[in-house]
Amino acid sequence: MTVHDKRLANTHDDILEAMAEALDIPPSKFEEAKSRYEAIGNWLDRPESTIAEYDPAISPQGSFLLGTVTRPFTDAEEYDVDLVCRLEASKAQFTQKSLKEAVGHEVALYAQAHSMTDPEEHRRCWRLNYAAGAQFHMDILPALPDAQRYQTKLFEQGYRELAHDSALSGHAVAITDKTLPHYNRPTEDWPQSNPTGFAAWFRGRMRVRLTEAKRALAQRERITASVDEIPDYKVKTPLQRSIQLLKRHRDCMFADDCEHKPISIIITTLAAHAYNEEATISTALQSILTGMDRYIEDRGGVAWVVNPVNPAENFADKWAEESKKRNNFYRWLDQARRDFALYLRASTFNKMPELLREHLGAKLVDRTVAAMLPVAAVDLAAPAIATGISNATDMARAERAVEQINRAGPQSKPWAKS
Repeated sequence: MTVHDKRLANTHDDILEAMAEALDIPPSKFEEAKSRYEAIGNWLDRPESTIAEYDPAISPQGSFLLGTVTRPFTDAEEYDVDLVCRLEASKAQFTQKSLKEAVGHEVALYAQAHSMTDPEEHRRCWRLNYAAGAQFHMDILPALPDAQRYQTKLFEQGYRELAHDSALSGHAVAITDKTLPHYNRPTEDWPQSNPTGFAAWFRGRMRVRLTEAKRALAQRERITASVDEIPDYKVKTPLQRSIQLLKRHRDCMFADDCEHKPISIIITTLAAHAYNEEATISTALQSILTGMDRYIEDRGGVAWVVNPVNPAENFADKWAEESKKRNNFYRWLDQARRDFALYLRASTFNKMPELLREHLGAKLVDRTVAAMLPVAAVDLAAPAIATGISNATDMARAERAVEQINRAGPQSKPWAKS
């Protein structure tokens, strides 16, 4: 590739965008994972399937659904593809144990038919391992529809608006957990999850930029479909890119202590709260890193990171038992603030501060910078965090948002009781 063939960087955001893109799952790998889980869905729904009568449906959850997947930290690690296997059945027809075994039986037959190892049983899901070349495994979570009970609980807790919002609460499911005492007994009291509702909330935090990104893609590639018809996974917003960079920074910083690193759902939730529809990664990172801890509640000395679609759930519930996890979150946040600020306030974009280079991965940084710059790169550029004309509107909005947070205090309750 010659210099003229390169997509050359002109700003800090060009470098950050390229780095996040390098961290993203390659389109070919995404399509491979997608075709694999669709194949599992077809298998579960084939005429011979013992659960075909329940119309089983497979759908992604977690980072694959949110568009915040990051490459495995090392070549020895794999993409973790989280899936929900939903059966159109009731708790009168299954116990948690019988549901898990019914799904597990068919997943095992699929593995056998495709010369794969037997699926592993985990606390809530079945793990299907592919050959080493695939570089991913799939965690399949058995589930039943449970929106009515979910919405009733929200209503009883006083979250009436959320209970009546079908986009956010109408797709909740009941899931299995083999550690519970009533795992093998008929009961209405199942654990619940709502990955589709969370994804809808997350999408709502970046609706403007998501629409703009799809419109730009349609114009660039001359797509005749409407913006609404373009799949979310085809584009990325500054919020998604920022989360990918922050997760990578976290992975590098805690490479030797994965057990106590800040978990992705906490980073994702707090980042989405603090995001204010900024148009660039640099301004998004400023808002997120400045404001994300303002959305951590203190409830009688207990830290709460509220699930925005289930306010009774605390994503930081482990912090009370393991103070190291709480301390590590704040240690990571302080470090991320310093690392990214050093880069974004620098007048040059083609050289990263050593600590940020280390905490994003030296190989990734060096490879990205080299690919984005001409051989004789100019060492001067405007800092990304500045009052330049190009991003003045975004910066003003970010600063207003931070000031508002500082004045009002934590705003982690997205749903007021009424």
